[in-house]
Amino acid sequence: MNFAELVFIAIICFTAGGALLAVLARSIIHAMLGLVATMFGIAGLYIYLNAPFIAMMQILIYVGAVTILIAFAIMLAGPISKRPREWTTRGKFAGALGVSVVSTFIIYFFLRAAFTVSGQRSEITTAEIGRVFFDKLILPFELISLLIVVSIIGAIMLALLSKGQK
Repeated sequence: MNFAELVFIAIICFTAGGALLAVLARSIIHAMLGLVATMFGIAGLYIYLNAPFIAMMQILIYVGAVTILIAFAIMLAGPISKRPREWTTRGKFAGALGVSVVSTFIIYFFLRAAFTVSGQRSEITTAEIGRVFFDKLILPFELISLLIVVSIIGAIMLALLSKGQK
């Protein structure tokens, strides 16, 4: 195993560890820190793929802006010592697992179809993925920006509901 493979494995372990912390943490603050670690790990993967611009956008937009919005939502929601009556159930876990498996297959078949040109498969590179997003999928790519708006609305709704207002 060479150095590049070791770096890749370290980045993958860091990203997966952050994702597990985000999903399995009992505290919402620890879950947010796991999400931040996952986002930094994804930025590390972009750097490993020689896409430094996308890595910096990942850090600026997701680690910076979205994490700050989540932190504001946590602060506006009230005391974090209150825990929900049911934190997680087997049904929720099974549903989440089912949604992620179905989503993975949909994304796989979509990418496979997007990179097939008249029966021939073309090489999938990050440049080709960028061309597909900006040429064929510009509307869904722009709709992703609604994430920040939804986060802001969610923070406001959480703040209003925690104070008993509607």
